[in-house]
Amino acid sequence: MSAVLAISTTNPLEDAVRDLVAAKRAEDAATKARVAIEERILARHPAKAEGSETIEVGGFKLTTTGKLTYKCDDPKALAEFCAGKAWPGGWVPVKTEVKLDETGAKWLRANEPGLWAQLAPFVTVKPAKTSITVKV
Repeated sequence: MSAVLAISTTNPLEDAVRDLVAAKRAEDAATKARVAIEERILARHPAKAEGSETIEVGGFKLTTTGKLTYKCDDPKALAEFCAGKAWPGGWVPVKTEVKLDETGAKWLRANEPGLWAQLAPFVTVKPAKTSITVKV
């Protein structure tokens, strides 16, 4: 895939923005084409509902992998339902997850440096990918 590069305007930033817009359009077109081709393949060789299957086609190995996702619509009701029940092997289909409250951590870092200093050894802060948006 090759993107058409913009004709130089003698403004390097403008040139870079034009090149970004062209590359993004090419990327979007390639993604759309890839998804359409994947749909054609799956129409001819459907994937299992869950699990992988590999077949040989024209000298290629084609692997399809089906997955099911599970999501609880009402975690509180599920936890109440599971509480006190005897589950096989002592296994309970409910997890309790402890996560950092990013909004609270950002607020502490900005507004309470003393408290942040106590919390900081337990938190890794690193820059995320910078977002660039161009509107045409």
